[in-house]
Amino acid sequence: MGIKIHGMRLGGFPVPLEMLFDTGGARTTQRLDDGDIVNGLYQCPSLSYIIEHPDAGLIAFETGVSTNWSEEWLSDWTDLVDLSGITPEICIEEQLKTRGWGPEDFGHVIQGHLHADHAGGLRVFEEAGAKIVVHEDEWRYCVGNIADADLFFIRADWNFVSRAPQMLVYGDQEIFEDVWTISLPGHTPGQMGLLVRLDSTGWVFLTSDAMYFHDTIGEPTATSVVNMLPEDWNNSIAKIAQIAADRDAFVLPGHDLVGSQYTESVVEAKRIDFAPGAVYE
Repeated sequence: MGIKIHGMRLGGFPVPLEMLFDTGGARTTQRLDDGDIVNGLYQCPSLSYIIEHPDAGLIAFETGVSTNWSEEWLSDWTDLVDLSGITPEICIEEQLKTRGWGPEDFGHVIQGHLHADHAGGLRVFEEAGAKIVVHEDEWRYCVGNIADADLFFIRADWNFVSRAPQMLVYGDQEIFEDVWTISLPGHTPGQMGLLVRLDSTGWVFLTSDAMYFHDTIGEPTATSVVNMLPEDWNNSIAKIAQIAADRDAFVLPGHDLVGSQYTESVVEAKRIDFAPGAVYE
């Protein structure tokens, strides 16, 4: 049995498009669905992926928004990002239940980064015994700089990791057979992606917020005001493009229901299948 990937939608929230796609007006993002932008706001999906690995078992990649967002997110954040549509029913624990899984079924949880819209469900795994995988630069930055809530990090999301089983990674590492963590700093100091080789689909590249949209890569590259390290971001975008071209990878961005399929250096927009029961093999 080979590796499988399941996509999960964990709700979403409207945000100003220019937060995530800014080229200075030189080009616009090519949306495939009219409903992506409503009243000038991008309907930003919160995404998670489940990897079934024949040796490592179940692995979660990113965990969405916490059910406690209304008590923990700063007012400055909720003024900018409307989370009213994020209800417990669409957060990760309930979405796992609909698929017959619980936190205790997972051996590892991998966080591309620790922002509150990606790591909010991490604490669901606190008592489950899963090993938490984070880039060491992300962990050191957050532990050393975030007292409570700042810069879209909430310490309550990930504070337990200091006393939980953990795996701090660095650089590009094959952590399981055909599963690589890829260092992609820029959005945050320790942002990373996950590169997975499937038997039929081929290479799949989960970028988290190292790449927001399927058409972030282009001329000029679409940057964002929320990137902490702009020069590193640009280098990571170039790295994503090179890896994807070398491997004919299907690139799955951090906040898009459409990915980029690379085939012999030709790039085509391709919808990601999040339907219940859908699986990439």
